[in-house]
Amino acid sequence: MSARKRRTVKFAASPSPPPPTRPQIEPLQRLTIDSGSWLDVPLTPDSSETTTLSPVPIPTNIHLDLLRASIIRDPHIGTNERNVQWVHERTWRFSTVFYLTLPSLSGRRAELVCEGLDTFATVQLNGKEVLRSENMFLQHKVDITKHVLFMGKQNVVTIVFESAMKRGEQLMAHHGKRVCWDGHYSRPHVRKAQYHYGWDLGPSLVTCGPWKPVFIEIYSARLSGVNAVPKIAPDLASAMVELRAKVDSVVAMEGFVVTATIISPAGKEFNAALSPSGGIYTTTISIPSPELWHPRIHGPQNLYTITYTLMNSSDVVHTITKKFGLRRVEIVREEIPADKLPGSTTYFRINNTPLFAGGSNWIPADSFQPRITREQLQSQLDLMVRGNQNMVKVWGGGVYESEDFYELCDEAGILVWQDICIACPDYPAHIDSFAGSIVEEVSQQLSRLRWHPSLVIVSGSYTNYQVEDEEMGYQKDAPGDTWRVEPFLSRWLYEKEFPKLVTSIYNGEDTTESGVVYWPGAPLGADGDIHLWNLWAGIQAPYQRIDNLGSRSINEFGIPSLPSLATTRHLLGSSPPDPQSETIAHHTNPRFFEHSLNPYLRDNFRRTPGSLSETIFLSQLVQSEAMAATFKEWREKWGEKRHCGGALASQFNDVWPAVSCSITSFLGSQPKQAFYAISRSLAPVTLLVRRIDLDVYPEPISEDQELDSSYPSRCKTQDSLERYTFPPKKCGVSVVLSNITSRDYPMAKAEVRYISLSTGLSSVVLSTNVSVAANENVSLWNEEMLEDSTLVYAVLLGPRGEMVAREVEWPFPRKSFGVDEGFRELGMGVEELRVEWQDEGVQITAEKAVKAVWFEERIGERWADNGVDLVPGETLGIRVDGLEGEGMIGRCGGMGGRGLEQISLVFRAGGDLKLC
Repeated sequence: MSARKRRTVKFAASPSPPPPTRPQIEPLQRLTIDSGSWLDVPLTPDSSETTTLSPVPIPTNIHLDLLRASIIRDPHIGTNERNVQWVHERTWRFSTVFYLTLPSLSGRRAELVCEGLDTFATVQLNGKEVLRSENMFLQHKVDITKHVLFMGKQNVVTIVFESAMKRGEQLMAHHGKRVCWDGHYSRPHVRKAQYHYGWDLGPSLVTCGPWKPVFIEIYSARLSGVNAVPKIAPDLASAMVELRAKVDSVVAMEGFVVTATIISPAGKEFNAALSPSGGIYTTTISIPSPELWHPRIHGPQNLYTITYTLMNSSDVVHTITKKFGLRRVEIVREEIPADKLPGSTTYFRINNTPLFAGGSNWIPADSFQPRITREQLQSQLDLMVRGNQNMVKVWGGGVYESEDFYELCDEAGILVWQDICIACPDYPAHIDSFAGSIVEEVSQQLSRLRWHPSLVIVSGSYTNYQVEDEEMGYQKDAPGDTWRVEPFLSRWLYEKEFPKLVTSIYNGEDTTESGVVYWPGAPLGADGDIHLWNLWAGIQAPYQRIDNLGSRSINEFGIPSLPSLATTRHLLGSSPPDPQSETIAHHTNPRFFEHSLNPYLRDNFRRTPGSLSETIFLSQLVQSEAMAATFKEWREKWGEKRHCGGALASQFNDVWPAVSCSITSFLGSQPKQAFYAISRSLAPVTLLVRRIDLDVYPEPISEDQELDSSYPSRCKTQDSLERYTFPPKKCGVSVVLSNITSRDYPMAKAEVRYISLSTGLSSVVLSTNVSVAANENVSLWNEEMLEDSTLVYAVLLGPRGEMVAREVEWPFPRKSFGVDEGFRELGMGVEELRVEWQDEGVQITAEKAVKAVWFEERIGERWADNGVDLVPGETLGIRVDGLEGEGMIGRCGGMGGRGLEQISLVFRAGGDLKLC
């Protein structure tokens, strides 16, 4: 048998396997959810008939949408607030929808982001619970990738908002009642804007709803936790900026690159690649000759722009752009030799320049946060700049303000004192879940705010130390391991947890310097700052004796007045225009307004039975007189070895139309007379003229000692300060030239005149050339004896003869002077007070001394000054933008021979005047 022939089979060579391909990394996508519906809404408080309110905008709250649907009446008008209290007793259901058009979420993550839910909220997605929230100030990011999501179909988000009032009462019943100043006693147990529960400045409107944006974020990889920590050299010649970014990714991290580009205000570019380490990318950029950010009047508000870019190969996956500023912040605490006010200095030094912090407290601009616009904030902060204010204190009973607010402060050069939103109660911080929520809240909010160079100080609490001192009797020297037990349960937050957060967020790993100052609480009393409420409240000290009250820093004080005529008419609604009406009383916070204000009116001015407009004028006049006295006194102490580092009036604005301590009115932010008085007192270079009471009184104790529980008998202050205002037996006058800028002021001419209200005769007692160094005072004139009826008029003319400052100081009490044979009874003819309307404003000419010529401003007008005093023979021009002169109403506090009672005038174009 022959052998079988073997056949060889050849196979084609297998191709090499292709290299693995990386999945496509798509850029981050954001889907905004901008509308929704309220479900099962009753038509009346007791109705079983319900409706759906749809569509409603997001952000929103239930009160706003009930108001839009005319189910409730505006709680800011009349006494309607009383009739809407049922709203906070109910549970409310909110619903919204979104659509996903992606074919799948393979290689991606989807998150539901709620930037703020007010307050007890349960969130369901397509019927499944995905989130519970109990803190209005927390942002939530919920991974919904593995939940039931419908691609290309409707996805339903339902949010159930429980009653914050009822939940708070349940928590109070379970954990115990805490000491609480202002508002409902349940509020210490609820992490919600505390002013919603009612305060001595606003109504009780306990809101709920999605008060901040809601959106869906879809990504394969994204940047998060970006930060830039500037370190400024002590000589300001260089800066180092530590950069940090975190990458969140659902795919392998290989191949990712993070870069940063910084562009200076002058356009110079700095580029860097960040080095990775476990998902965290870092680097440091050196900036020679940095372009510094300065507070207003001290230099430009330079802002750098930084862009972080996450790249995969050559593809841009995600970018984040921020603005930030380079500045050096210190608070100076130096011992001062003992005088009337004990303790250390308390003032800011910004970029190595001392700064007198003059400004006011900011409270929420509305009861309802979602309707506050950037344009509204812009208008109010522009007004603050016009008023020569350089610092605003964001009040702890409100909210952490919007990005718009801080951006506008950055641009305007307004420094921000930020209170943590903890105000007045004894908070139950011994409860782990409650304390943990607060710590997370503070961490989130400070991380958001760290980009803003305007924010220079963070206060851990508002008035809590004073509450604990006066109500609980806590021991200041108690060991740290007892700070979480009675009596001061939350002290460990203010002195341990919050300082650590500030250091880590603002300093990175460096603990030797701070991007902001941390202050455990405001006020701290003798060790730094005070709230001064012995003016008009407390012992009702006369504002003429303000030199006996004060501290190293005063960050809250005030005296109330009625709002503008337009705001008052708005709040009255259909109520009669009676200044003592129930409606006015309802909008008056606190309720003892008349009891406290009337003595000031009675003691200083001739009170005639007045109309509503007359009462508005006089209350605002008293407020302006008091604010002028306080700011002049404390500014003068700034030039005296920094004995006072600043003064922040309470408050700048209102949350609703109200009789309050605000220096602007709710409607259109119309300035009150006090706004202009403060503006003149805080001018960069000005004259401070003060009439000094030289009578001998018992030595007063200071407000600092009053806050010190070890100091015996608080009532001693009442024995030290007379409650009544009367002509002093001995009187002096002081004229000081004050410069609070960082530059020397060159040669100017100062003149001081005495004008007799008895004879009308005028005499020049000082005429001299003078200059003043940066941040210093120069005493121009002191005289120990001055006739009671002498008016002091001081002017400062600049190098080109321009008017830099003028001040008219009247004898006190004002009502006692002006009636004499030397002045004939005022006939109110054109010859005694003439107003001429011009293209750029008004020009006023007076033949007699005139107190507080006030023009009733219309919304939209911008007056350079108002409520001005004039001396005989003087002509004064006031610039007005947007002036509408026809039918303008004006008033003045009185003229020479008439005495300082109120005179109402109607000013019309052409200079005609007639007595109202």
